[in-house]
Formats: sequence, structure tokens, C-alpha cells
Amino acid sequence: MEGSKRREIDETTASWSYAELWDKFPIPARPDGEELKIEERVIKNYNQDVKKLKLMILGSTIEYRSLCKRLGIIPYVVDFSKENFDSLTVYSKEKFKKEHFIETDWLKVNQANYFDFILGHRPFNVVRHDQVLTLFKKMYKSLKSGGIFFCRGNVKFPKDKDQLQTIIDKWAFAQNRPYRLFSYLEVALYIHCADKYGYLDYPKAREVIKNFYQKGKISKKDYRDIQPLISMPEGTKFRSYISKEELEKYIKPAGFKKIEWLFTSHEFTKNMPIIKLTK
Repeated sequence: MEGSKRREIDETTASWSYAELWDKFPIPARPDGEELKIEERVIKNYNQDVKKLKLMILGSTIEYRSLCKRLGIIPYVVDFSKENFDSLTVYSKEKFKKEHFIETDWLKVNQANYFDFILGHRPFNVVRHDQVLTLFKKMYKSLKSGGIFFCRGNVKFPKDKDQLQTIIDKWAFAQNRPYRLFSYLEVALYIHCADKYGYLDYPKAREVIKNFYQKGKISKKDYRDIQPLISMPEGTKFRSYISKEELEKYIKPAGFKKIEWLFTSHEFTKNMPIIKLTK
């Protein structure tokens, strides 16, 4: 793959990639072990031979592909860009030989009543704000009866308050911090820097982090670590959050009969529920 080149992102497509920086992002920007255990348990307990299950992955997410490999499932990996798929495959230390790759917009997937499971990391945060209902309808249509859509993403709950300063104060210079600072502040930073439609204002995010550094609120090491992770090219569209009320407004009309909100134990994932939707 060529070096990091500037690339305009089409906000009308149903996917957005950070393939060039994938290996630099910590959790929760990538699926974590607790999430994968939840999904693995449900998949194993599904009333069918695991290896015969039809499973679709939205995007080229390595962790989901690794889970499928471990379970003996040959997944359908759907990404709007073959370049993203190839790049992430090359970056991964694990090799994936048996996969079905489909190059298409998620909103244009045309397999109806076909999949037992669909896995998506922040799928509703990367489609345009007026296409979220379309996304859920498309995933519902793609599932078999009883099929499950696991989607995890950034959600703002009622009575949530801005936590960015609190997180910085608690974790910026904490001794024996288990994770990189970006893990703790990523979602809070995104919510803090969202525009009126909920999209992340990347220039604002960069300015906020720079200001914390200049005031001595974060270390030089953490500042340098965070900088490239919020330096996406002009035109990148990522929705910092969707409110719980808005999500429910879209999920229910899509047809899902059961909605479950699941959470992992990390402090920094309280605004990143795993939403289990059953057809």
C-alpha cells in the first residue's frame, strides 16, 4: 500500500475507512475482547451448526474476521472499497484465506433473508444522518427469521453530561494506566466536538487536544499519540453519536422484534453499547 495519501470521502456512501491508521487505533475504536466474547457465546449457542452459519461483516474489521476464523465460519465481508479490504488484510498479522468479499455500499446489499448474523462496529455512526433508518431496514431484510444483528456504536443517553474534562483530570497522568489515553477520551472527545447534526468536527477536536497539551493537561507522548488519530482528511464524515431516542425511532420501524442493550465493563465504553437486534 502507498503511503498515507489524502483522500476525499464520499459522505453519501454507507462506509468510512481508517484503513491507513487501523493498527494505530486502540479500543474502543476497534472491537475489544469482552465484546467478541459476547458475540461468540451467542453464535455458539445458536441452534445450528456453527460452521454452516451465514455471517456478514460490515466493513473489513479484522477482529470480526478473526472471530469467524476461530469459529470455522466463512464470512461475507462487505466493504465499499476493495482497497480498504486489501489494506487491512495486509496489515493484519493473522491471515485470512477463506472469505467472501463483496465490494458494495452497505445500503445496497441485496441478499434477502440470507444471513444468520450480521456484525457491525459503529455502522450507524458512519452512514449519513438521514440514512440510518435505511441501514436498519436493509440489515433487517438481509437477515433470516430469528437472525441477529450485532451493532456497536457511539450512543448518547438521556441525562448524559460532557465528561471530557473529568476524564482528562482522572486519566491523563494516572499511574499504571491500563490503556492509552485515547481509549479513555475518544468517545467523550467526539461528543464534545460534535456539530448540530452530531458529526465530528475534526478541526475542533484537534484544537481541543492541542489546548489540553499547551496547558499541560496531557503529556507530550499522549499528544503525539492522539494527533494522527483525529487528523482524518478533509471531507471525512463520522457521526460522533446518535441519541438513544433517535436510534430506537429507527430500529423499531425497521421491523426488529427484540432489542437488547448490552454493555462491557470498561469505563470508557458506557456510551458504546452492543445493540443486539433480533429479526
